[in-house]
Amino acid sequence: MSEASRNALGHALFDYMIGRADDALGVEDANVAAFQRFELVPRLFGGEPPDLRASLAGRPLAAPLVIGAFAGDRVFHPEGLLPVARSTQRMGLAMVVSEETVTPLDEITAANPETWLQLRAAGSVDRVTRIIKGAANAGAVGIVLTLMAPSHPRPGQRPGGFDIGAELRRRGWQTIGTMLDGSNAIGVAPLPALPIWGAEDLRDAVQAAYDARLPLIVKGVLHPGDAMPVMQAGAAGLAVSNIGLRQSDRWAPALDQLPRVRAAVPQAQILIDGGIRHPADILIARLLGADLAVTTRPVISALTGGGEAAVDAFLRRMIDGLYALTLWMGDGEVQAR
Repeated sequence: MSEASRNALGHALFDYMIGRADDALGVEDANVAAFQRFELVPRLFGGEPPDLRASLAGRPLAAPLVIGAFAGDRVFHPEGLLPVARSTQRMGLAMVVSEETVTPLDEITAANPETWLQLRAAGSVDRVTRIIKGAANAGAVGIVLTLMAPSHPRPGQRPGGFDIGAELRRRGWQTIGTMLDGSNAIGVAPLPALPIWGAEDLRDAVQAAYDARLPLIVKGVLHPGDAMPVMQAGAAGLAVSNIGLRQSDRWAPALDQLPRVRAAVPQAQILIDGGIRHPADILIARLLGADLAVTTRPVISALTGGGEAAVDAFLRRMIDGLYALTLWMGDGEVQAR
């Protein structure tokens, strides 16, 4: 992450963005380190121009790259996620927006119509159903539902030691979740950790999204045994993710679990969320079983450190670098170092 971002945010906010859990073993991000354990093996005699086009639940994208969700956007930039929305729209990419975002959803979808809303699978399914209906009315094209650790069961344990919910309440800001739920509450909706959602709750949420004509992707799958139940519930796809290791540094890296999840659901659309920092990471993820790669922190770092122009530059480097690597790889493969 850039020094410009650290200088712009200060230590507390920057540490929250990095999001290291209390049980972190060292300074290294385990998701990033997982990618560094692999190397690409190119083949000769290729030469065909790469076609980077991809799709997310049937909706076309210019490249297999999606921008992930992040809470409290206007704490990090005066325009919140609007610069990111404009940049991703120019690049032909989709973005996912957290229900804990401050900028109204209809403003974001106006800037980039390929916007998905990410919700927490906590509390009542009725709450999620109301927000899904509101998201459809606000122009969202899909729902990402986080099943892993959607609400912390004990207070005072925040990534980087920073409470984004308290900061939003201090500033008197609503979030998308409370706006669309109709509660008019300030800050992030306080949701109970228990009871934990079951398969029937997930099916009800998927049905609510289907009724609103929105595909629903489940985020937080790490164990291959969870992949088939997710797809049997009617999900349009799944995201292999450990939620950025924000709750615990001891969870398995998403990349390590990706091949096992792919083997469990070979026909499913699979995203990987965690550790994507460079074009080679996207290519490694695809060779190990992902259809799409999600990146979040580098985009927020670019936004806070250099604004919209820096987001443009980062995304352009990712896409152009992926094009070059794909061309040079030919029918190559990935192997462990």
